[in-house]
Amino acid sequence: MSMVVRAAEALERGIEAVCGFLVAAGGIGLTVILAAVVVLRYGFESGIAASVEITELSFAVFVMAGIALAARHGAHVTTRLSLTLLQGRARLALALVIHVATVAVYLLLAWYTWQNAVIAHDQHTPVLEIPYSVGYGTLAVGLVLISLSSVVAIVKLTLGGAEVPLEATDLEGGAT
Repeated sequence: MSMVVRAAEALERGIEAVCGFLVAAGGIGLTVILAAVVVLRYGFESGIAASVEITELSFAVFVMAGIALAARHGAHVTTRLSLTLLQGRARLALALVIHVATVAVYLLLAWYTWQNAVIAHDQHTPVLEIPYSVGYGTLAVGLVLISLSSVVAIVKLTLGGAEVPLEATDLEGGAT
């Protein structure tokens, strides 16, 4: 196995570990904060002043991490349906087109999102006083991770000779 493929697989494991942790932590965090807000609102006629801000930031991290996990597989309903209709080199070609388009589009989106982060740095959330650039920066990082996931898939499909996965059970390590 080439050094490039091994490096891509190491990057993939890193992205999966970080994003998997963020999805789990984000899901648990969102559940806890939303449950606490409901209990406080209906049980004590109170609340948590920063709950909206915490929820918005946590949800953004949760969603971006989940998309980055799915991106390495080109895991979108439309692409899955299209890939199952094709065989052999045509399936591989479509998978590569999907991943190349993903890299290009998400890097462009990351660039524009980063530009918005720079602009929004002087604005802060009302309660926690967190700069809005944190949210945009988080989004930009997530978009780059999505692009990197597709780069890894391209390397594995071209240099590593991997098959195009069609189902979650086809993925290395089982279902995700």
